[in-house]
Amino acid sequence: MTGRQQLCRLVADKPETRDWSVMGGVVEKPVQVPAPASAPTPTAAPTAAVERALAAHPGVLEATVAPSADGVGVLVVLDEMSTALEVREDLRASLLAAGLEVEPAVLSVVRLPAPPLGTFEELAAEAAEMAEVAGSGAVEVSRYEAPDAGPEADLAGRLAGFLGLPRVGALDDFVELGGDSLVAVAFLHAVQEAYAVPLGVVELFTAGTVRGIARLLAARPSAAPQVA
Repeated sequence: MTGRQQLCRLVADKPETRDWSVMGGVVEKPVQVPAPASAPTPTAAPTAAVERALAAHPGVLEATVAPSADGVGVLVVLDEMSTALEVREDLRASLLAAGLEVEPAVLSVVRLPAPPLGTFEELAAEAAEMAEVAGSGAVEVSRYEAPDAGPEADLAGRLAGFLGLPRVGALDDFVELGGDSLVAVAFLHAVQEAYAVPLGVVELFTAGTVRGIARLLAARPSAAPQVA
């Protein structure tokens, strides 16, 4: 038996080498081509972290998490002193502290629906329809919407400063944010200095939001923004 035949027999007799080949008397191990990396799967909503934060909130009597296309949807039963906006921002702060950058949306309900739940958007639409039929007023749904660039962003920054808040959304209600008549007077004075447009306290409470105030300013022909 030639040396080449002996080498082939040696390779063939070892199970771990049966896929090897002999080329010109040299044993060659097949090159292992790594499998293509699978695409990363989307991170699941941090349901457990949300539930822990809600359980620790003093104003939340009951709560449940519903799937949402935009982030985390939460249905809550609140005490008389709490608002959906307050819970939304407190929940976001708790999640940020846990290293989770998530924008929660909160729907305040009288009682939690029985499972299985639909999506947060479906539940909010259903609650609004039921409230309209019952004539019980608007449904309290709180989502964060970033202010547009320009006056909205400027007004939101100023209002957040007066209220001592890290941020104010374009559609967040002044009263629900904790605003009162004293804050209103100070804020409106700053707005008049910046935009050369006087606004009254009643107008602020009627407009309600940063977006509403920005529209009031835009509607005044004398508005001349003097934002630094």
